[in-house]
Amino acid sequence: MAELFHPLRRTVEHVYLTNAGGTPLVHLSRRFISDKDPDLVASMFTAIQNFMNESFHSMGIGDVRSIEMSNRYHVAFGRGESVLLYIVYRGRESNPLERRVTQLVQEIEARFASLLHRWDGDMDRVGVLRDYLMKEWDLRPSQTPFEPAAPVPVP
Repeated sequence: MAELFHPLRRTVEHVYLTNAGGTPLVHLSRRFISDKDPDLVASMFTAIQNFMNESFHSMGIGDVRSIEMSNRYHVAFGRGESVLLYIVYRGRESNPLERRVTQLVQEIEARFASLLHRWDGDMDRVGVLRDYLMKEWDLRPSQTPFEPAAPVPVP
């Protein structure tokens, strides 16, 4: 049975975590398969946030915390020294959710500082970050047409 959407309820659809340079580390999704490469989407969010922050800083305005998209979709941004966290959600705009994203970035950087500072590009090492975010947001890793499907065991 399909989940009914209520405009007052907030539903997290995607979680993207990148390192400070925009390299994708984790993508979680409520939906099973996306036709868009999550690495490309995460990189796009990084570029948009960097551009918006630079533009607004030059006007004396602070960091961009979120953007609104059509049909009540929003992206909440969390920026730290080592990671960037993007939460795509639907429903009404949520300042508490934006604050939670910012706080979660601080928690990730404190809890996983040594991993983040010594990360050498080995994606197997970021599994603990994926597991941590899966528990936090009750989502699972995305599966896209760009990743090979897990082998099906043969009886």
